Amino acid sequence: MITSKGTVIKINANDVSGKGKLTVIAEKPIQKIVFGVAEETTQRSSVFTYTCDRTKFEGGFIVKEPLLWNVSTPHLYTYALRIVYEDEEEIAEGKFGFRSISTNGKEICINETPVFIRGFIRGATAHDHDNNCGLSEEEFYRKNIRQAKRFGFNFVRFHSVVPSETYFKVADEEGILVHIELRMPDDIYNNLREMTTTGNMLVSDEYLVEVIHRLYNHPSLCVYCIGNEIRHLAANERVEEIFKIIRKEDDTRLFLDTCAWGENNRANVDIDVQHLSYYFPFNSHANMYEDTENLLVVGTDAKQPLYSEGESSSVSRELFFNVPLIAHEVCHYTALRDYKALKAKFKKYGAKEPWWIDEELKMIETKGYTARYDEMYQASKYFQRECWKTAFEAMRRSKLLGGFHFLQFADTDVYENSNGVVDCFDEETATSPEEFKLFNGDRVLLAELNSRLFFDGTELCVPIQFSNCGEDKDKKADFQYVLMDANGECYAKGDLKNVDVSRKGLYTICKLRLQLPKVVDSKELSLQVALMKGEETYARNAWRIWVYARRERISYQDFVRYEKGDIIITNDVEKALLALNEGKKVCLVYRQAWTRHVIQKDMQNPEYAFHASWNRFKPVIWDRGTNYGGICNAELLNKYGFSSGRFYDFNFGTLSEDCDKINLDGFPCETENLISGIDKSCRDRFDAYKDCFNLPELMYDRTLRDFSYLFSLKVGTGKLLVCGLNLTGLDREEPSTQCMAEFLLRYLSSEDFAPQTGTDLSTLTEYLRECAKTPVKERMMTQFWAMDDTPVESKQFWKDSKAYLIEESK
Repeated sequence: MITSKGTVIKINANDVSGKGKLTVIAEKPIQKIVFGVAEETTQRSSVFTYTCDRTKFEGGFIVKEPLLWNVSTPHLYTYALRIVYEDEEEIAEGKFGFRSISTNGKEICINETPVFIRGFIRGATAHDHDNNCGLSEEEFYRKNIRQAKRFGFNFVRFHSVVPSETYFKVADEEGILVHIELRMPDDIYNNLREMTTTGNMLVSDEYLVEVIHRLYNHPSLCVYCIGNEIRHLAANERVEEIFKIIRKEDDTRLFLDTCAWGENNRANVDIDVQHLSYYFPFNSHANMYEDTENLLVVGTDAKQPLYSEGESSSVSRELFFNVPLIAHEVCHYTALRDYKALKAKFKKYGAKEPWWIDEELKMIETKGYTARYDEMYQASKYFQRECWKTAFEAMRRSKLLGGFHFLQFADTDVYENSNGVVDCFDEETATSPEEFKLFNGDRVLLAELNSRLFFDGTELCVPIQFSNCGEDKDKKADFQYVLMDANGECYAKGDLKNVDVSRKGLYTICKLRLQLPKVVDSKELSLQVALMKGEETYARNAWRIWVYARRERISYQDFVRYEKGDIIITNDVEKALLALNEGKKVCLVYRQAWTRHVIQKDMQNPEYAFHASWNRFKPVIWDRGTNYGGICNAELLNKYGFSSGRFYDFNFGTLSEDCDKINLDGFPCETENLISGIDKSCRDRFDAYKDCFNLPELMYDRTLRDFSYLFSLKVGTGKLLVCGLNLTGLDREEPSTQCMAEFLLRYLSSEDFAPQTGTDLSTLTEYLRECAKTPVKERMMTQFWAMDDTPVESKQFWKDSKAYLIEESK
C-alpha cells in the first residue's frame, strides 16, 4: 500500500500460523506506530504498539489461530494504522489475509495445499472486453470473477497488463489468484507485431518497485511475470536485475520471467509456463500434454542443445521440470455467436455496438443461412464444448502439468472471434456452470479411454483417475458406474464402496472392466461414473462412446472399385462422370492430393476437382482452422445403420480427420446435405493486419463457407452421392469407417437415395474443370492448422505462407 503521503505499508502475512511482519517506510522519521488488526467473522481484534526513531520500521506481530485466505474461503483481516511523526500523525486503513504461497515441484500450493491452477486470461485487447453493462468498476470486476468461479476457475492471468488496485480489492474479497505481467502502462501489447518480432520492452526500476509496494498487501496476488512470450531472455542481463529487485522487495510471491518460450530449467523462476502446441489432444496428438518433444521448438543456447542432427539420424533431449509447469494459452477454441441476441444486449445496456455484429448478420443473410442459423450456432457451441471437455480432461490427467491458462473465459468485444465460455457481458451462453465444472471443478473424475469408437464385444479396461484439488477433508466415498444408451437401457452397472478420497492431486482410484454389448449396426452409449457420499454427489462425469458391429473386411481400394448393377462407388472423378452419363447411381469418394496442395506446391492440376478444404478433426483455434462442427441428417444416418445425433460429434473423429471437406459456395445447384460442416465466421489475423494483407472486412470467399462432408444431387439421368470423408480406415479395419462404408452401400441401394435437386452433366463437368484450374489456398493460420505437423508456427512458416498466398497460381 502507498498512502496519499507517499508512505509505504507492507504487511507480510505469508504464514499459516498467524505470524506476520509489518514494514512502514515513510518520508520522515517515525516516532510511534499503533497497528490494529480485526477479523469480522470472529469479531476478534488485536492492537500492537511500536516505537521507532527512523524512516523505516520493521516489526513482528502474531494473530492466534488465524482464519486463512484461500480461493474457497477468502478470509480477510482489516487493519488500522496510526503513524506518529514529530509534527503530525497519519492514519491508514486497509485489508490483508493470512495465506502462504509455495510449490511442491509439480503444483503451486496455497496454505501448503496443492492447487491445480485453472486459470483464464484477460488484459490484452483480444482477451478482454469493455464494461458493457455500465457497472461500477468494482462491480464490473466482481461480476467477471464470480462467474469465472462458478465455472470452476481459480486463477486469472493478466496478459501484458498490471490491473488496477480496484481489481485486487475485488479479487481479495471474492477469492481468486492473480498473475500480473510487468509491462509499462503506455506500452500497449500488439499481438501481430510481437508474434514476428518478439518484443521485449522491460519495465523500469521505478515502476517495478511502485507496483510491488502498491499491491503488496493483497493476498490474491500470486505471480510476478515480466511479460508474454519474450524470447532469448537468457542473454538479457536486465531479467536478472528485475528478479533481484522483486526478491528484495517481495519474497512471498512466485516469479516468472516469460509466459512461454523460456529455456528448460532455467535459473531463478519459481514456476514455468510453456506452450504445449496448437495440436488438439485427440487421435494422433492425444498425449500432447505429456509430450515434451512439443517444447523442442523453444530451443536453447549452443552449450545445451535440445535437438541435434546426426548422420542419417537425430537425437532430442528429454525435458524435465523441477518447478510447476503451467500450460500456456490453451483451448482457445472458437464458435459462432448469437449475433441477434448480442445486438439486443448492446441496445439494452446502451453500450456501443461493435462493427462486426451487423457485418456478420449481413453475411449470414447474403449466404442464405438466416433460417438455419440458430441450429448452426447450437451445433458449433456443442462441438466447442465437447472439445473443451476433451482438452481439459487431458490436462487434468497429465503427469506433467500443474495447471493451465485458458484462453479465454469471456468473449472479447473487439474482434468477432468467440472463444469465451461467457459472452462479452460476462453472461452465460450455451454452456452451463454445471456442465463445465464436470471437467473444471475442484474434483474431476477422469477415464483413460484410448478411443471413443469400438467394435461390439470388446473387453475394455478403463482406469478411472481422480483429480482432487478440493479444500475439503473428506476421507471416503462410494464409486458408482453405469453403461447405458439414450433410451435408458443398461448394459453394465456396479459400485465400489469406501474409495479413498483423502489424498490431494491426481491418482488412479480403480480400474473398470466391462464388455461392450453386441449391436446390430452401431449404437451410441454413455459411460457414467460418480463418487457418492450417501445421497450427495461428490464428483461425477460421463463420456459418449460408439459401438459398431464387426463386418467382413474390405480394403479401401476394393471399396472404391465397387460395381453392382446400377451402383458404382469410385474415387475417380472421370469414371464417376461417365457413369452418371449412363444414368447410374454413383458414390464419388472424393480424396485428392489437390486438396493438400499446400504441402506439394508444384503438383500438376487435375482435370477435375471440387473446391475442397483439407479438414482436421479439431476445433478452430482462434483463427486457425475451418471446423466449427456440423449438422447431420440423423434420421437417415441411423435408418441405414450409422449411429448419429443431430450434431457432428466424436463419432466422426476418424472419418473427418485428414479428409476433403467440400465447399458448396457457388455450386451450380442446390444439394441435399447429409453431413454438413460449419466454417468459422472470423478473419485470419494476418488478412486484417495492415502491415500484411490489409483486408479488414469479412471476406465471404474464406468465411462461413457452406461445407459438406456428404451430399447428394441429380446429375442428368444419374444420381450422385459425394463423400469427402476419409475412408482409408478400411485398411485398418477401423470400426466407424467400416460402418460408414456399409451405410453408403445401403443408402445407395435404397429408395431414400432419390435427390430432388440437381443439374445437368455438362454444367457439373464444366464446374469441376473450372475448380481444378487453381488450388484452394487457405489463409496463413489455417494452412498451419491443416498441415498439423509442428507444435507452433515458425518465422519461416510465416514467410513461406505469405509467399504462397501472393504468388501467381501455377
